[in-house]
Amino acid sequence: MSNYLIELSLVHLTLILGYWLFLKNERQYQKMRFYLLGATLSALTIPLLKLPRLFSNQQEPIITTVIPLDAATLTATPAASSWPRDLLIGVYLVVSVFLLFRLLSSLFMMFRLKHRSKQHHFNGLDICKIPKVNGSFTFFHWIFLNEDIDENRLDYEAILKHEKAHASLGHTYDLLFFALFRVVFWWLPSAWFVDKEIRKIHEYQADAYALKWCHIDRYSSILISSTLKSNGLSLASSFHDGLILKRLNAMKQQAKNVSPWKLGALAALGTLLVVVFACTEDMDPRSNETVVTEGEVFEKVEEQPFPEGGMEALYQHVAQNMRYPLKARQMGIEGKVFVEFVVEKDGSLSQVKTVKGIGAGCDEEAVRVLQSVPPFKPGSQRGKPVRVRMVMPIVFKLNHGKTNPDNSTQGMIIFDEVETMTSRLKVDARYNDGAWSGIVYDEDGGQLPGANIMVAGTAAGTVSDLDGSFKIKADHANDLYISFVGYETVKLAPQ
Repeated sequence: MSNYLIELSLVHLTLILGYWLFLKNERQYQKMRFYLLGATLSALTIPLLKLPRLFSNQQEPIITTVIPLDAATLTATPAASSWPRDLLIGVYLVVSVFLLFRLLSSLFMMFRLKHRSKQHHFNGLDICKIPKVNGSFTFFHWIFLNEDIDENRLDYEAILKHEKAHASLGHTYDLLFFALFRVVFWWLPSAWFVDKEIRKIHEYQADAYALKWCHIDRYSSILISSTLKSNGLSLASSFHDGLILKRLNAMKQQAKNVSPWKLGALAALGTLLVVVFACTEDMDPRSNETVVTEGEVFEKVEEQPFPEGGMEALYQHVAQNMRYPLKARQMGIEGKVFVEFVVEKDGSLSQVKTVKGIGAGCDEEAVRVLQSVPPFKPGSQRGKPVRVRMVMPIVFKLNHGKTNPDNSTQGMIIFDEVETMTSRLKVDARYNDGAWSGIVYDEDGGQLPGANIMVAGTAAGTVSDLDGSFKIKADHANDLYISFVGYETVKLAPQ
């Protein structure tokens, strides 16, 4: 979720910056309006898109193995308080609820005004006459007028033309959309800028529409002489808006087409954002992986990655940073968490995730600490650095009968040795049309992600997906080996 918010913020801020640089002073109001709507919709959707990478890195194989750790034990301490995060979430919710309340109050006020108004039709328009409200404004297709505005006044028709433009162009829908966007993303400066800018564009559009039937001198006089007081109705579009000088200046300027180079620059900017934030998926991310599992397969890796300072340094780092989650201790949760990560060619750790966990915060804690581990000495093969996928088993175990000062059960965290052939995997697989496909299950029948699948006699392999499924091409003469730490390797032969 946090990644989505970060990417949304960057996309929206970048697109609105493009508007400010290239479109803000233009007079093509319809294009400007559509750009602001499109930019906000793009910011909401681009981080959700998962498109194929334009520049794939599939040619660099990842070798998978298991860290052969010696047993080490440490006593867990209570988890650190998360009050700063809770405080931020609380502030966010308070402000969002306040803004949502204001929005709902404005909607309620508008419908209440409509219910109390005297409604009649004039030249095909729905007119709502209301007392004690200054000037005029539009909400959806309803045009609200102060009951003191006389139909015989010279400015009556000009006001109606202006308000009719707001209704026919659907400006209320824009205001509702940006108001909801601001409720959720109120901390984003561009959300407030867009809301202000769209209101200005609405008035410019309505003025341009009214000027088709009214001379500019007369219309300017009507605008200047009108009562320019705020109605306090944030969802209404009004002839009596406070942007008088800007509107008068805009009316006197002739609209020109936006320069093609500006449109091209904005199109390139949008394309770049899609490439950066949406094109993140490999078409077949495991098709070129080299998978090394147990036994003789380790010979595929000439030199394994190794923690800088040795295993003792790794133990010490984890011991100083890992906490047995309070929730898990209170619930009596214990068990083994398998953490998988990739040691990159520069020794840094990436793609840290659990392939099998126990929940209650233990999985997240194990991932958090492994993400903070200092760089390894990278693995190598044929004298060249290679990316190596590693699996680290960590056991969370409770000391039943012993409690901490907070009355929670004491626990231990154990860096387990690689287990040997204690259980046998269950595999539902078949060979068809030159490929193996199937699902890997653990001893309890649960779908097992992260199991290593290797074609015998080759360097081709893959890893089972989150639902335990896999598919890999293989020659009919080659057997298939399926393994996972703590389980006996399964050998399958084509029939």
